[in-house]
Amino acid sequence: MIQPATPATGEAKDTKMEVRFIAQPEGNAQLGTILGSALEDIASVKKVTIVSAFASRTTVMRLKKALLALHAAEAKVRIVVGVDMGGTSKEVLTELAAWPVEVLIFKNKKSGVTFHPKMYLVEKASSAEILVGSNNLTDGGFFKNYEAAAHVTYALPADRAAYLRGTTELAKFLAPTGPVVKRLDQAFLQKLVARADIPSEAEARVRARKAKVGGKSPTPDDTFGFEPTPGAKALPVEFQEVVLSANAHQSDEIQKKKRAKSTRRSPAGIAARQAGKGALLWIETVAQLFPTAFYMELNATKGTRAAEGKRRNIPGEQRIPLGAIWSAKDFWGWPSNYEKSVNPRKGPRPATSDPDEEYVDRVYYNWRPTWEIAQIGDASRHIPSKPIRMYYYDNSSDFRFTSGDIADWGEPGDIVKIERVEDGTVEYRCQLAKQGTAEHDEWSAICKAGGHTERGYGFS
Repeated sequence: MIQPATPATGEAKDTKMEVRFIAQPEGNAQLGTILGSALEDIASVKKVTIVSAFASRTTVMRLKKALLALHAAEAKVRIVVGVDMGGTSKEVLTELAAWPVEVLIFKNKKSGVTFHPKMYLVEKASSAEILVGSNNLTDGGFFKNYEAAAHVTYALPADRAAYLRGTTELAKFLAPTGPVVKRLDQAFLQKLVARADIPSEAEARVRARKAKVGGKSPTPDDTFGFEPTPGAKALPVEFQEVVLSANAHQSDEIQKKKRAKSTRRSPAGIAARQAGKGALLWIETVAQLFPTAFYMELNATKGTRAAEGKRRNIPGEQRIPLGAIWSAKDFWGWPSNYEKSVNPRKGPRPATSDPDEEYVDRVYYNWRPTWEIAQIGDASRHIPSKPIRMYYYDNSSDFRFTSGDIADWGEPGDIVKIERVEDGTVEYRCQLAKQGTAEHDEWSAICKAGGHTERGYGFS
């Protein structure tokens, strides 16, 4: 029990108000988890107010289902976001403008002034919670970044006076008014998306990469240290569908333009065919996923295949659909972690090759991160640490990883779950679920994306 001093007399007054300090991401102190739990009881929540300087579409989509359900249950839902410093994209604003809840944009056009608060309020009949800290409405702010916040819980009606005092002091942000605040509707949205100072998601990612410090270095670097931290929670499946659909449309439009500019026999057409769809990997997508895990049905892992007129053993390679790489580049470390290598083409041209195509050297982009590999349900099939070659083969526009263990253990239709770990020992954890297991059934529900491949895949 806390006994704060009253402003008028300095005397202590009994209250049930509790104050907790959050040091994210230690333990279970992720703000996203705390806020998610507070929103779960739809029937008891009366008011939700979210105030954030920056917002990401990924995090907004995490909250969408709960907030729309609360709105439908007649809770008062308000979201206040800023658009300073390129921290909120046009796609986030477009998403929020389609919601039936109250969304306010806070921006003072005075030079040198930034809207920068972050606070989250959830009011129920018998309690209220306010979190105030450094946590933006982003996956970094909710889960992954080092953040600090104060979490104040009021017991109602006992703490009603203290709660009203706090919300009054924070009213400038919780209930903003005046010329620096605009209601986000479709008309105002059109003004915002037309502005050059509000970036698209693609533009924001380019800026973030340029500002990044302390990433992969080609030489040993002890300037900064490393410690493992918890990651974000699983993505909503609906968001995966939004991103993959948007990127598939972008891919189709790019291919249409290429076909319109060239014919098959023209030099431009030949070059376009040689580049293939793999050229898309170098293009910035309209949207990106930042998943916790990737799921994919296996292709053939054993036997032989025909290649260049011969029969060759399958070396344990698994093709990852290019759409999966293109839509989650950071997850795969693409392209910053990959090094180019050229394997000179030797010998005469095969008779089966296309005479219109130049007989070029083989070009690869390789990365060999450390994986942990295991088969669920079989303790004998567990390799705690092993370098795995991940590579993009430019000539045929294939992205693959090579694992003889997965080839030995798996069959077509089995599913692998690949998680980005980065715990100081391994960078990926790969689990194999055989058909007929509970995990296989669960993961099959996620492997909905197919695109131009018959094998299902998906993210969480």
